[in-house]
Amino acid sequence: MRYISAFIVFALLLAPVFTQTSSAAPEPPKQIILNETGKSKVMPTSGTLSFSQVTVVLLKQDQGKALTAQEAKDKLAEQAKALTGTIKKNLEFAKSFTKDFDANASFSPHYKRIDSQNTIIGYQVRTSYSITVLDLKKAQDVTQAVLKSGVEEVSQLYTLIDEASRRTCEKEALKQAVERGKERAEVMAKLMDSKLGGINTAVINSDAAPRMYLAKSAMVADENMYEPQASTCSVRVELVFSVK
Repeated sequence: MRYISAFIVFALLLAPVFTQTSSAAPEPPKQIILNETGKSKVMPTSGTLSFSQVTVVLLKQDQGKALTAQEAKDKLAEQAKALTGTIKKNLEFAKSFTKDFDANASFSPHYKRIDSQNTIIGYQVRTSYSITVLDLKKAQDVTQAVLKSGVEEVSQLYTLIDEASRRTCEKEALKQAVERGKERAEVMAKLMDSKLGGINTAVINSDAAPRMYLAKSAMVADENMYEPQASTCSVRVELVFSVK
């Protein structure tokens, strides 16, 4: 029993020493953490034009016999095919700087309200097209060729940016963000009476991909129908600098 009591007393005497040792943990290294956003401009590299035409065939003709539903659809199919052929012919000059010419025809009844009811008096076809223009300076020529084919309206030019140009823009935006972060970190290090070290970690857009803002093309004078505008890519980065 006397030996146990002596051991307890010895442990109590050493307890403050252990407490002091454990509380003397090393201080965390000095760091400067900044969130920066960089932006850069990039011009579109291609564009898409969309257009459509609606054609109606009535079952009851002004002159001649009435058409059946199938006859009306067959007539519309011929007209849609003829329109597509005319457009392709008028766009032959643009084969070297266009791609992805898509055509789609959708048929539907044509109604008229008679005696408080919608009655089918014919059929209609909507022929829709889209084409990608690789040389934006010639987008106006493509539009005029389409209008001369019998299409009444062409959409605005929807601009696109290829992957290589997008990546170049994002690199420039990231470079700008890092340079701005270094400038701010140097000022903060001086206020801390310290010297700025290197970047320990950098997290780029941890919760989202780099954003690209696509500016819509503006419709201006006829002599310059489309005016592609520069787009802005934005990259956010979290920078952790060491401080000496």
